[in-house]
Amino acid sequence: MSEGNGSAVLDPRGVRRALQNARGKQKLALILDAPNPEQLVAALPPEELYFTLLDIGPDDAPELVSMASPEQFRHFVDMSAWRGSDEGPRTPQVLRWLRLAREGGADPGKFRQQLWSLDIELLALVLRRELRVHDLTEEEPPPPHNPGMAYYTSDRRFLLEFTGSGEYAAVRQLIEDLYADDPFGAGRLIESIRWEVPTELEESARRWRDGRLRDAGVPELEEAASFYARPAARKAQPQEATSVQALSVPPQPVLEAALDLLGGEELDRAEESVVYAANAALVANRIELDDADEVREELRDARATLSLGLELLSGGDPSRAARTLVDTPIRTVFQTAMGEAYRLQTRARSIAAQARLPQAQTATTLDEPLESVVQALSRQRPMFHEPGQRRPHALASRFEIARVESLLDEAEATIGLLASLGLTPVELGRKAEEAGLGPAVVKGSVALRSLVESQLRGEAFSLRGATDEPRENPPAFAQKLDELLRVQAADDAGRRARQRLRALLVPAPVQPKA
Repeated sequence: MSEGNGSAVLDPRGVRRALQNARGKQKLALILDAPNPEQLVAALPPEELYFTLLDIGPDDAPELVSMASPEQFRHFVDMSAWRGSDEGPRTPQVLRWLRLAREGGADPGKFRQQLWSLDIELLALVLRRELRVHDLTEEEPPPPHNPGMAYYTSDRRFLLEFTGSGEYAAVRQLIEDLYADDPFGAGRLIESIRWEVPTELEESARRWRDGRLRDAGVPELEEAASFYARPAARKAQPQEATSVQALSVPPQPVLEAALDLLGGEELDRAEESVVYAANAALVANRIELDDADEVREELRDARATLSLGLELLSGGDPSRAARTLVDTPIRTVFQTAMGEAYRLQTRARSIAAQARLPQAQTATTLDEPLESVVQALSRQRPMFHEPGQRRPHALASRFEIARVESLLDEAEATIGLLASLGLTPVELGRKAEEAGLGPAVVKGSVALRSLVESQLRGEAFSLRGATDEPRENPPAFAQKLDELLRVQAADDAGRRARQRLRALLVPAPVQPKA
């Protein structure tokens, strides 16, 4: 925002970028502290305003809901009320958005515009589910089953009995809102629900909703899934080195750097394509569109995937990335990144198979963090579980690819090291059954500790007692461990494998505080 000639000048792109970087209530403050919040809200595309509300929490921002245009408001309902392709709209969600719009504003006319922006079929379906209608001009109604849950419309034409599972007060308020704006239209709507077939209402409402979402850049499931298809082989960009040491984390994601270099119509088209790819990720992964945490993480991962794709196609040069973003189909950019993820997935699955006991289904003998790295990459949608992080995320840069390669090298070296000591999955599986242990608890460090202790006692290798309470290492434990770990001349990955296993079994002493 800037001031000029005494009036606030709106910078929509600057505000959108600020909203993208803000979190939760910060977004709300950013909008409400603007010189003209309603102008700012009106400038936001419906999908961005919806995701902003979702991040804030709609119940904490009714004033923003009330500021929305009828088209924006209808988008809120389109996104949140329909959970899946085989489910109809959820009445509580429809009523919730209407309540927020009503409570958040002081302009009844604006609210009525939002109300009537909803498809008549959707409103009819909501009422059809919740009410039994008696037309007083045609019949003498029977006594209501529950007089406290029945009422007459303001024109005294209908007696309405509440029979649904929603909130009685919310449904009654909806009827009153409809009558307050257009008594004739409300009467026709209530008359129609006596005869309309719910499945036909739902099908019609779904067609309207799906058409609008396509226009807003939300693809159908088949199109969305194609973003995750394995790409055709591409000619790799020449790179000087791919080791972790040779690469560094980009100062900002390549996607953001590329967008910063664009302007005008090119920026508009690029942003639209990014939104389309993000929506494809939401649809393909069947994310609940009213789950703020899931939506936030999926959008973050989609942008990370696009950033990696641009980095791979451009060699990491922001100017080339900007041209790539303009000239290359966004699905190609996305698939380029997924191609690298699938390559790592294939390798991770091979490693997991080599490190799995015969009786195990998914668990391997790898210790953390290698276990989590391999498992996250082995998913249908490969992810990177970065050591020390709570949850995995999509690969976002060539640096992360190199980091993953290094960790997989270490995992392979760990398997080889254990095998050289006779601790193969087949042997460990047999010993685990003898000791009555499940495969999930038999890790490389557990097996190696048992091997050291067995040799110190002069006994045959056994896993009995391997999972007992933690105990102090017996005398000469570290010496015997080092002797065993020297059996194999190691490369860098092998050295890291030995160091990690040793650190797990012989923790470094705690340094006293100065």
